[in-house]
Amino acid sequence: MRKTSILTLLLCMIAALTMTSCLDDDNDDNGLTREEQHSAYLSVAGEHSGQLVYYDSIFTNKPAKVDSVATSVNFDTDSTVTIYNFHVNSVAHFVSDATAKECLENAPTQILKCYTYYYNLSPVTFHIQPQKLTFTTMANGKSHTITLAFYAGYPNSYGVKSGKDLGMRIVLVGVFLDYENITGGTNLLANGLALPFYFNAK
Repeated sequence: MRKTSILTLLLCMIAALTMTSCLDDDNDDNGLTREEQHSAYLSVAGEHSGQLVYYDSIFTNKPAKVDSVATSVNFDTDSTVTIYNFHVNSVAHFVSDATAKECLENAPTQILKCYTYYYNLSPVTFHIQPQKLTFTTMANGKSHTITLAFYAGYPNSYGVKSGKDLGMRIVLVGVFLDYENITGGTNLLANGLALPFYFNAK
């Protein structure tokens, strides 16, 4: 795992703002024909290696800490993308429940599957709808399940491909312990927090 300076995160945020301006130029999410959507997909189809940048800590008086890990994404079809080596351990920093915290700290890396919807060709832009992620892990010698829930679509979870550069952002909005059906469950993520993850590749 490679430590990343706060500058890297700021660059990611700037890139996200650039994506936002591009997305704002297109107000019609239904502007592409089915053929054009497939053409947009072909521009990103296949596997891309890069870095997943995520927060280590933001609840301190010091500048926010970030970290990054090598990962890859694969645009499997024109409606799906898979994120590999998705580190969930860092989420432990943002929950106070002791059992959930230990579960996240002990959890292996995950594979996160997402739906995509392409709606612009220049640059290629797409909504991302991460699927609910449920996995089994351990705390105090007992098995538990953790379920992570994410925001779907722009302005939270989205991606842009411009030239050789590919950028994606997904936002975690819920952490649930032993409660896979998140409706009505207790969200253990710090109150009001939406936790972004950034993927970038060239």
